[in-house]
Amino acid sequence: MPFVNHFGYSEEEYDKQEQQRNCVRPEICPLCGGVGCLIGHGYYFRKSKGGRGGGVIWIKRWLCKLCHRTTSVLPDFLFAFRHYVVETIQAAIEERFWSRKSWAGVKLECACRGAPALRTMQRWCTSFAKETPQWLRVVQDVLEQQGHGGLRTDPNGNAMEDDCKEQALLNASECLLAQGKACRPELAGYGRKDRMRFLWLWSSGRGLGRLV
Repeated sequence: MPFVNHFGYSEEEYDKQEQQRNCVRPEICPLCGGVGCLIGHGYYFRKSKGGRGGGVIWIKRWLCKLCHRTTSVLPDFLFAFRHYVVETIQAAIEERFWSRKSWAGVKLECACRGAPALRTMQRWCTSFAKETPQWLRVVQDVLEQQGHGGLRTDPNGNAMEDDCKEQALLNASECLLAQGKACRPELAGYGRKDRMRFLWLWSSGRGLGRLV
């Protein structure tokens, strides 16, 4: 999996300021665990659909001198394996799992946000639901270790059922974001609409794999 970094609040800022050139060299190779073994290995293009910028952007690539494989550093507004920006994907996921909309409702609500065909949004939601159990366990454990109780219940205080796990992860990600903003001044502008973006950023280097 790639590293994830915060390069500012928008893809326009990232692109115009060539933020990929400001990428700090990662200390540890995520593929073999080697330390101090990554060297610059150029850039590659990534699509950035659905956002305020759009088009393609440059992504920094690194080569490991030990395992001879490459990794990269994604800006936190892009998920791995998805062309659409996190903001667009989160809108579909929240309409489906947080607001409990039907697929017709998801399509209607997301139509004005640059969302793609309904089938694509269904793939996002299916993937998110598949990955949720692993992510939720890790996030809940971390938050409970930090004194955040009650995260295994729904908003009404009831024990979380299996079909509410996606909602629980969205709720837990908001708790993570509140903590992250307290520790990282550069994230002060992040709000509730950025909770999945922060969750993706927080996961970097934790071996959780894809989120969506």
